[in-house]
Amino acid sequence: MDVGQVSNATFDWLMDLHQRWNQDSKLVIRNQKQYLKLGSYVGYLQSPSGEGIEILPKTEIASPQRPESLRALLQEMLACSHQLPFKEGDAADLARSDIPLHEWIISQFLIQLTSLVKRGLRFDYQNVEEESRFVRGQLDVGKQSRQSPSKAVWFNIRHDVFSPNRIENRLLKTALDYVLKLTKDSHNWRMANTLAHQLSVINSFRKPLPEIAKWQDSKLMQPYRSIKPWCVLVLEQLNPNFQHGLHSGIAMLFPMEQLFENYVSHHLRKSLPSDAKITAQTASQYLVHHSPDGGEEKAWFQLKPDLLLSHVGLRTVMDCKWKLLNSTQSTAAEKYGISQADLYQLFAYGQKYQNGHGHMVLIYPRHSEFQEPLAKLSFSEHLHLWCVPFDLHQKKLVPGDWIYHVPALSPDEPSKRKGFLSERLESLDDVAKVLGGKSGTELWPRLNEHFGLEGELQLIRRNAAMSRSLGDPIDDYSDEEWIAGFEYFATEPRYNYEVSTGMLLLPLTVNALLRRLRITKEKYQKIAQGQIASDLGGISAHLEENVNLRTMRKRPST
Repeated sequence: MDVGQVSNATFDWLMDLHQRWNQDSKLVIRNQKQYLKLGSYVGYLQSPSGEGIEILPKTEIASPQRPESLRALLQEMLACSHQLPFKEGDAADLARSDIPLHEWIISQFLIQLTSLVKRGLRFDYQNVEEESRFVRGQLDVGKQSRQSPSKAVWFNIRHDVFSPNRIENRLLKTALDYVLKLTKDSHNWRMANTLAHQLSVINSFRKPLPEIAKWQDSKLMQPYRSIKPWCVLVLEQLNPNFQHGLHSGIAMLFPMEQLFENYVSHHLRKSLPSDAKITAQTASQYLVHHSPDGGEEKAWFQLKPDLLLSHVGLRTVMDCKWKLLNSTQSTAAEKYGISQADLYQLFAYGQKYQNGHGHMVLIYPRHSEFQEPLAKLSFSEHLHLWCVPFDLHQKKLVPGDWIYHVPALSPDEPSKRKGFLSERLESLDDVAKVLGGKSGTELWPRLNEHFGLEGELQLIRRNAAMSRSLGDPIDDYSDEEWIAGFEYFATEPRYNYEVSTGMLLLPLTVNALLRRLRITKEKYQKIAQGQIASDLGGISAHLEENVNLRTMRKRPST
């Protein structure tokens, strides 16, 4: 359901909690009645009176009849977002899909802790100072010299004890104490009670959160790696010491936008080709640069797209929005439900991260009213946006025409990815279009924007190509039959070193073009950073030129 009723005591607790939240919750008053909107958050709330409120992801416009599938989806999204070791479709989890989120987290923590205890906890040496009738370890001479005659038979000693009271075990025991206090599930309580007796010799922390940073991830502690994220989640989200008075209930909320973004990026990375990379929350660009009071120039208003895809030298901005679009609302007034603010945001991303050229992807959850990608939205002749649904159950983007422009995101259609990269570029027009231009006359500015430089473009005549030398500049781009290729080069000003793509002879494949541009750009960046760069670009260029020259000699037309 989208609206629920709670008791007055629970509502007062929510109102008190609402005043302290830094979230997008909102108080609404209608017909002299108060409503509290929790915004785009999911999770579980439990008031001090024991009344529970479960907030599940809204994946359909209509209210769901069976929440079990939504609970399973939320559990998987939470596992992806917090990098929790979670086996999808486990029979025990499916059988207990009716339990609230916090009880599921407790259950997973107890399962991991039980497994760890069976394999054996790690002990560590701890230094102990005490008085003893026998000398062991080191004698504390300073304290012993001040010892009173009445205690002459006692020795002040320091020695090491092989103890289970290491930081990791104490954090686990502290989390177990929280679980015993909060769980109301009989199965969880029995497991927790059994473990509490087994770990009774281990001391808890009163303030555990500062100790989490001291958790060791050495090879010796490898068996603890799977339980650590569950332990941290319990300590951070179920800490009863955080709340006092009216806040003594449970408030476990997670931002749905972040869960969806992490869920999408997790599954997209699984199907990426080896030469592609997705970066989350990159922040290398700013909206404006300003020199306040004529002083040093500063960058203001940082731009952080959710995901940035890098593939064969090209970048694609991707943003994830947890919102239900409606593909039937195609009027100018409804606009499918797309937010105008989101489009302003994507336009700024496209200008700064893609130099105003190329294709971007806006990802929404798939549902009954949004089954297929929308037609292309164009900011300009060179910058375009695709609204694509992500199937939450099949864990992939729905294919469409957008795949041709972003082939790295096409796991189920490798032929399209391979076909795009192996496509032959016969003319300068073809080369310019791959880089976002309209015709060969835009090749030079497109190359400048791709490299972020002011380089020089030299067109190559066919007779010059045969003699492996650059010809005079050709001003008439339409005279394609006299153009054999091109070369782009730029001078690094700091070291006065010239970097070149080498002779790129037509025809060439998209893959060869993008690979050569990537190598050249990497070489330029190494030189600019003062690193010693191997001449990989020159070697690659030399090999490709020889192949193309041999091909040209075999063609009668040349």
